[in-house]
Amino acid sequence: MKLKIAIVLALLLCYSYSYSQKENPLDKLQGKTTTPTTTSPTKINADAPQLFGSISDANVHSKTTPVEGIIKPNEYIVGPNDLFSLGLYGFVNQQIPLYVSLEGSVIIPTVGEIQVANMSLKEAKEKVVKAVKKRYYSSDVSFTLTQPRTFLVKVNGLSQGIYEVSPVMRVSDLVSRVFYDTTNVTSVYNKRINQVDYFQTQTSMRNISLTRKDGSVLKVDLYKYFITGDSKFNPQFLEGDLLKIPMNQLDKNYITINGAVQLAGSYEYSSGDNLETAIGLARGFDSYAEQDSIIIYRPYLNNKGFDVIKLSYAKDKDYMLENFDRVFVKYSTDYRKKVTALILGEVPRPGYYPIAFKTTTVKDLIEMAGGVTENAYLPLCIVFRKYDKEYSAKDSNEIYINQRANDLIVTDRDKQNFDIDIKSRRGRVIVDFNKLLNENDLSQNVVLEDDDIVYINDNKNVVYVYGTVNNEGYVKFVEGKDYDYYIQQAGGFGNGADESETRIIKFNSRGWYKPEQTKVESGDFVYVPKKQRESFKDTMALIGTIVGIVGTVITSFILIQNSTK
Repeated sequence: MKLKIAIVLALLLCYSYSYSQKENPLDKLQGKTTTPTTTSPTKINADAPQLFGSISDANVHSKTTPVEGIIKPNEYIVGPNDLFSLGLYGFVNQQIPLYVSLEGSVIIPTVGEIQVANMSLKEAKEKVVKAVKKRYYSSDVSFTLTQPRTFLVKVNGLSQGIYEVSPVMRVSDLVSRVFYDTTNVTSVYNKRINQVDYFQTQTSMRNISLTRKDGSVLKVDLYKYFITGDSKFNPQFLEGDLLKIPMNQLDKNYITINGAVQLAGSYEYSSGDNLETAIGLARGFDSYAEQDSIIIYRPYLNNKGFDVIKLSYAKDKDYMLENFDRVFVKYSTDYRKKVTALILGEVPRPGYYPIAFKTTTVKDLIEMAGGVTENAYLPLCIVFRKYDKEYSAKDSNEIYINQRANDLIVTDRDKQNFDIDIKSRRGRVIVDFNKLLNENDLSQNVVLEDDDIVYINDNKNVVYVYGTVNNEGYVKFVEGKDYDYYIQQAGGFGNGADESETRIIKFNSRGWYKPEQTKVESGDFVYVPKKQRESFKDTMALIGTIVGIVGTVITSFILIQNSTK
């Protein structure tokens, strides 16, 4: 009995081994050998392991491409070198990497060649899955884009060349690379040749054109894309695209937005701009904007002047603008400008303080800061006013123009001194703090402006002596001493000093005085000039003037004598 059982077991073992060694016909077709397996055989998808095992993924790159988000299957167009992953799930779970060939197809062993180029991703997925399901009908099939391709596009305009892009890359990405990437050789080269930022700052961002391979032209407006988020203003690339980036001619093609907006200024005009676009270009309304009080000044074509158009944003946001239009957004009637002033020095609580527009005075600000300390020295206190740079420049130009109408500036030295005076204006506001705080002289209580600085000085207890002295520098202040004392402390007059022209310069007003006109106070300056030697030119001019006067007198005398005979 035991022998019979042993024989049966042996026969079963031999049968099982021989069955597992059966060859698959597909293995011979693909030139593959079958690996012994103990898995029960089946006729369904039996060639799937060999199918997927026959393709190596050794050359599949793992490079990732930055994307905005999930790719939309209806918009993405498939092309050569796109990398897909074909997956089968069921009896076996396998994935196979597949490239789209240069002829626009994917080749799947046991299934065949399937054309997918120029199809949307959705259409390509459906076509491939349908074809594979015919062969592997019992499995779930997926066809997934894992790596978008790259290809070359042409760029012309301000910069010319051929650049590598991908289907998920937008025009703005390439524009940034071409004009604002310092590693771009063309851009750097042009910048060096021209010695200005011409190729970086004059690039049009609103009138770019993208020509497709089929001849259709898309208008690219990067400002509008970032305002609205609409992809049609910043399309993605396809093979055969030509990108033309023109120059931004802001002097000939612009609209201006001013008033209660975030970023007022002139912007490049693009056909199709409306009121909503203009406000978007200016980054939106200011918090104090009167949105129903917008005025457009439209210049007449052939005549001087403007056509004034009044609009409300809520009703007229679609109002079409024209080149050279000027948009002005009014501030609301309850608008209050944020104004502050700074107080520093000898006060208990120095710092910035909010002030009332055209109301708060110097004395008010000092009281806000807790008054002045016992170390404050009123003759040295100062108020600085920071004027707008544009205003200061225009004001200076007006003074220069008015120079022609005066009768005081006649010599070259007069003109030189005049130029120095104009260029060195320091923005001081004249305030006599001693009269203001000790005598309550309200004529000195100046109304503060935005960004004014009040500095409450301490007693410096020094006098600065400079010019033609032997040791110029600071000298300790001594009450009651005159200018000569400080000059002696500075080593006395130097060689060539013009002692008679010594001047005392007051610290606060910077006024120049003769010694007999004022007394020396703490913080003042004592200046000793050098004797001026007349040049040969000046001497000859003086002699010529004298000779002319003498000649005129003699001639007049002779004429008078002759007339009396």
